[in-house]
Amino acid sequence: MKRLLLVLAGLLPALPAQALVIEFDYTYDTRGFFTDLATGAPIVERRALLEQAASFYSGFTDSLAAIAPQAGDSWSVQITQPSLGGPAITLSNLSIAADTIRIYAGGSNSAPGVLGFANTGFNLSASGSAAFVDAVTTRGQANAVGADATDYGTWGGMIWFNAANAWFFDSDPAGLTPGNPDFLTTATHEIGHILGFGEADSWRSQIDENGYFTGANSVAAYGDRVPLDQYGVHWASGTMSTYAGLPQQTLMDPSTRSGTRELPTVLDYAGFTDIGWQVSAVPEPQHAALFGMAALLVLAAARRRGRPPV
Repeated sequence: MKRLLLVLAGLLPALPAQALVIEFDYTYDTRGFFTDLATGAPIVERRALLEQAASFYSGFTDSLAAIAPQAGDSWSVQITQPSLGGPAITLSNLSIAADTIRIYAGGSNSAPGVLGFANTGFNLSASGSAAFVDAVTTRGQANAVGADATDYGTWGGMIWFNAANAWFFDSDPAGLTPGNPDFLTTATHEIGHILGFGEADSWRSQIDENGYFTGANSVAAYGDRVPLDQYGVHWASGTMSTYAGLPQQTLMDPSTRSGTRELPTVLDYAGFTDIGWQVSAVPEPQHAALFGMAALLVLAAARRRGRPPV
């Protein structure tokens, strides 16, 4: 996922050549969730935590085709405005590198209690060469669409956070208290939906007539078919697995108790494997070290784009 330049900080070995890259784009962060509206400067701690959330998917590898429009090629997708500040945004003829997805991020005040949401957009359309259309719609993944799908590929998506919540913005969970939802937990969860959890055709194809998930890796991790929530897009509330060898409620169930941090468990990673990702679980680095590294990545990414972060 963000090819994360983990070697930049010397914390983890280099990832495989086809490691998934997550790019965050703050163009539509118009209400000051990730950007200081007075100065235009990035709110570094929040962007760094979003990068840290992406790092929990840094063990994912695949071969996603580049989206590179040529003469005669065209594509577009609509996304919800990431700051909920206006009508849907139409993105047209974006170029997205191989093995990369792009997530447009923002936030704004809304009804208390709602933490955030994410999606891959709607009204996706593409025309041109067959290879180009395939790159846009499935990123070149075979059998990624339809009732019997076994794989998944997406261009990216959008993610929104509710600024009305008293978020806990810290890499170290020691300061978490009741009443403060954990931003890192919510961000990691929402990125998971963009990566197809609960959304992909290859997810839906493995739900049985009784509403249980039957993916082979998930069944092996759980010991049985896995119960889902009423909508079939999360594990059932309270589903347990393990993180770092210890019992933990799964990240991808519908909710997390305020004041609690939850990160991807063995069962969560198994679900992503069943969707079609090649997954190696990512061990948790030292909190402070990773937080500092993620802040460096925010600045490094801005330099690569040749302009200050916006």
